[in-house]
Amino acid sequence: MTVFCIDLKSFYASVECVLRGLDPYSTKLVVTDEERGPGSVVLAVTPKLKSMGVASRCRIYDLPKDEEIIFAKPRMKKYIEYSTRIYKIYLDFVSKEDIHVYSIDEAFLDLTPYLKYYDKRPEEIAKEMLEKIYRETKISASCGIGDNMFLAKVALDILAKESPDRIAYLDQELFKEKIWKIEPLTKIWGIGGRIEKRLKKMGIKNLGDLARTPLERLDKEFGIVGRELLEHAFGIERTTVQEARNYIPESKSFGRGQILYEDYHYRDLEVILIETVDAITTELVARKLTCGLIALAVGYSANAGGGGFSRQRKLPCRTNSRKVLVENFLKLYYDFVEDRPIRQLRVRVGRLAHEDFVQTNLFVDPKREMKERNLYEALGKIKAKYGKNAVHLAVSHTDKANLLERNKLIGGHNAE
Repeated sequence: MTVFCIDLKSFYASVECVLRGLDPYSTKLVVTDEERGPGSVVLAVTPKLKSMGVASRCRIYDLPKDEEIIFAKPRMKKYIEYSTRIYKIYLDFVSKEDIHVYSIDEAFLDLTPYLKYYDKRPEEIAKEMLEKIYRETKISASCGIGDNMFLAKVALDILAKESPDRIAYLDQELFKEKIWKIEPLTKIWGIGGRIEKRLKKMGIKNLGDLARTPLERLDKEFGIVGRELLEHAFGIERTTVQEARNYIPESKSFGRGQILYEDYHYRDLEVILIETVDAITTELVARKLTCGLIALAVGYSANAGGGGFSRQRKLPCRTNSRKVLVENFLKLYYDFVEDRPIRQLRVRVGRLAHEDFVQTNLFVDPKREMKERNLYEALGKIKAKYGKNAVHLAVSHTDKANLLERNKLIGGHNAE
């Protein structure tokens, strides 16, 4: 198997530079919304700023004080447009069945069926692909090549981005030679901070250590994930690009979250919470689902010391009733919230089940419940046809509400 993993270099920032006729390698540009204040998240920075030690996903107040820095307001429609153009370039080389879009700026391509047709080395095909992307969009890209998706991704993350031609290859032997000693383990795809801490406690600091660890010990600590970790330590990955492309995860929960434009008094946040629960109710009914668990997380402003809380609560019966959900979320909120400025809110529902299989609640008027359910089904259909703001709560017109503005965004950012 021969798999490419292609990443578009500093994608959002590069698109903004291209639209301005600037070179991202010599321009100091960040993609963020200044109007949201100094605590706003920076979505991307140019390679020039990265070379100066500036990290993406920092906050505006973390940026160096430099008058040359250009602040670009996010334009999600433009980024989607460029991503679509680049996807069409991939289609010039492989079929859509052999492409797994991993994110807006990253994709896996299975070149295995095409090597004989092109009669070229994988590195040569990758070079042609990257050159065509740049020629047609002015966006630079990097490519990791591997015998499976994992090796391709690690080749991209660890080697290709530092290679002069931005292309790197790994097979299992090269993987042992070049990757086994890499530290910390969070540099390796699939190993997050929590897993790394648990591995450290076991005396495992790199993939070489992991490869020498008995499976029984990993099974005891991680369960089924232990076997996957050990296989990755040897560069083994059993999932194909086609399987990843066609995989539809079973949703056990879903929700919504936001970083607020400003600090909110805890009582003012009730408006945002009600708007959010209302939107979740509409989605539950549209998907013909009920929930048996609610979860709420609140983050306090950095100006008030930060911190926050995260709590969940089982419901007496599964439901998709807006009235029941609002009552329970508000109770959960006021049980734990403190009188401190709030900057973040996350709301989730879990223990999902199809509404056809839910037991009747003897303490609820079934006619009233069905009337509310039918109302939210109708609201969902109206929004699907005419847009999210076609119909909304009266509370969304109050001073502290923000749903109408957020509905104009894509992924929480400016949609222009």
